[in-house]
Amino acid sequence: ARAELAVVLEHPRKRQGMISSDGRSAVSLAVIKQSDARMSKLKEEIQKQLDQFRHDYPDVEFTVTRDQTELLDYSINNLVSNIISGALLACLIILFFMRDIKSPLLVILTIPVTLIVSILVFYLLRISINIISLSGLVLGIGMMVDNSIIVVDNITARWLRGETLKKAVLRGTQEVVAPMLSSILTTCAVFVPLIFMAGALFYDQAMAVAITLFVAYGTTITLLPVYYRWWYRNQPTFRPTPWLDRFSFDRITKRYERILVWFFRHRALMWGIYAVSFAGLIFLFTEIDKERLPKMTYSDMLVRIDWNDRISAEENSRRTKALVAAVEEHIDQSTVMAGVQQFVLSHTDETSVTEAVVYLKCHDAADVAPVQRTIRNYIAEHAPEALCSFGVSGNIFDMIFAEREARLTVRLRSTSGRAADPEQLQSLIDRIRAALPDQPISPVALQEDILYVARPEQMALYGISYADLITTLRNALNENTLFTITTGDESLPVVIGNNLRDLDDLLGKTFIRSAETEIPVGILMRQTMDTDLKQIVAGAEGDYYPLDLTPSTKDIPAVMATIRRCVADDDRFEVSFSGSYFSNRNMVGQLVGVLIVALLLLFFILAAQFESLVQPWIILSEIVIDLFGALIVLWFFGVSLNLMSMIGLIVVCGIVINDSILKIDTINTLRRQGVSLKHAILEAGQRRLKAIVMTSLTTILAVLPFLARGDMGSDLQFPMSLVIISGMTVGTLVSVFFIPLAYYEIYKPRR
Repeated sequence: ARAELAVVLEHPRKRQGMISSDGRSAVSLAVIKQSDARMSKLKEEIQKQLDQFRHDYPDVEFTVTRDQTELLDYSINNLVSNIISGALLACLIILFFMRDIKSPLLVILTIPVTLIVSILVFYLLRISINIISLSGLVLGIGMMVDNSIIVVDNITARWLRGETLKKAVLRGTQEVVAPMLSSILTTCAVFVPLIFMAGALFYDQAMAVAITLFVAYGTTITLLPVYYRWWYRNQPTFRPTPWLDRFSFDRITKRYERILVWFFRHRALMWGIYAVSFAGLIFLFTEIDKERLPKMTYSDMLVRIDWNDRISAEENSRRTKALVAAVEEHIDQSTVMAGVQQFVLSHTDETSVTEAVVYLKCHDAADVAPVQRTIRNYIAEHAPEALCSFGVSGNIFDMIFAEREARLTVRLRSTSGRAADPEQLQSLIDRIRAALPDQPISPVALQEDILYVARPEQMALYGISYADLITTLRNALNENTLFTITTGDESLPVVIGNNLRDLDDLLGKTFIRSAETEIPVGILMRQTMDTDLKQIVAGAEGDYYPLDLTPSTKDIPAVMATIRRCVADDDRFEVSFSGSYFSNRNMVGQLVGVLIVALLLLFFILAAQFESLVQPWIILSEIVIDLFGALIVLWFFGVSLNLMSMIGLIVVCGIVINDSILKIDTINTLRRQGVSLKHAILEAGQRRLKAIVMTSLTTILAVLPFLARGDMGSDLQFPMSLVIISGMTVGTLVSVFFIPLAYYEIYKPRR
């Protein structure tokens, strides 16, 4: 009978982890979107399912936490409003510069056509509407308006010089077809290396810019001239709108000509500015802080805590809830995951019984820093041995590009070839802490290892074999065994227990049958205890203990030197360093390589257009001054060199030279018509000044709304927008003043 063989008891398994939401016990369900699923569809289906749950289980409260769709929806809506406001600002510029109400309406007519066709191409190529593709669409719209301005201004100028409307439309369009195509190719060329370097992020942006530009180019050279001729067919000549006639550009043109003549007489000053820009560019590039991603605005966070003590899951939960209670006045929502979590698909780091992960949603972003400060002070007072770190709740950019390493990681290794002795390591870290009083340094994470060793004499006394003992232990500790270490003929099971008393009770209640009686397993084994490091990290150079520090970028060399001196005094350890301080510099170095490749592509495209190896150098020479101006603005606003600001620098190289391409092409056309060098330069400056100023202003105004911050989309685009605006501003001045002087220096008559 079964009762004679065993007694079957049912009882709840001891909890190793628990979750609470806003202080109440809860069950957490993580919903992870598949790569080909639509975020909007996922959100809709989850809401339907939650409504059904609330109907079926009215006594259970269902709450959505860590909802990334809200942040994405808000960011995308912000981007759409920025696109609209940028387009409206660009139309205002055209209105005041062209002094005609019909001119901006012509440009407005081309924008919907371009957007509809571009989005259709997006659909055919399966490019979604997201933060990155929308930012590319913004850049494309700014440059699309530039093309329309160039065509409208060129047609109007020919009409004003006495040509018939039909000839002005045909010749005015034909004259700018080649330089506009070259401008589009140079702009698209800078994105090609970016796709190969970081295609996961920049493919959508590069494709959005390329699609929008080529669609806009086709619209500008086909539909816009037709619209222009049809719109003005009943007018004998171009007449400004009366109430706008007071905004004349002629006064600015005359003043520009006088300034340009002055620069011709003081060419040494311009070359001096160029030399200063070259030296300043190198200096600022080395001095500006370098990060992977720009600082983003968050109102929530993840707090990871290791209590560094032998506690149960219940005690872990109690301590963590008390910690959350200390900051509850600053938070709207909290989720505590204390101890071991058992998700089918793990979306967070694995935690042990003594660790906890806490999600906190603050009232607003301003509360994040005070909450973190309060948590640090609470832990320092109530659990000084505990380890605590903060992180963001996670989004697509953090998953792909976020810094998952500390700014500076000190790798401490034992010179003996074995794991570092905890007491010796703690002594070294205490010396480092004394030498760096301003740096918060966590204590060494330690654990007590319990090792039970068999007593051969006791086993021989009772006639117990090793096989019998191992079988009994395996059965008793089955649910507590993590893994087994096997070395040669030795097998070492690694067992986890909530505390020493649990293991003692378990072994005291476990018996092994000998020939005559049942013997408690505890009699056959002796217990040893040892303090060891809770974690070690393996690297190419061997095992090391990581010490994460967060000094400012400027202080890192001094901090490294101080730590080297502390380690040099102890021949039992050696040190090396890693961290985002090094990886970010490596990333910037890669982007510099991308910039060089982009400049080479620009050179080849310009050489093919102008059929010259000299004129591309004239155009590309302005990039030194443009980048110097952009870096000055970054340094002034305290913005780092990061992934987005570097992308902005690369994009500026492709956009800013468009004005110079237009000017050089006009100078070449006038010289082929027999105009002298100096007069061709002055005449080209007068003809193209209005178009250059308008195109620069429309591009600047198209991205100007992105200078607002406060959400993920805006924070991500802010550095790139700042670089584009500053680079275009400086680039416009360089195009109208420096490029003519450089052209004259190359082609002036030699005596």
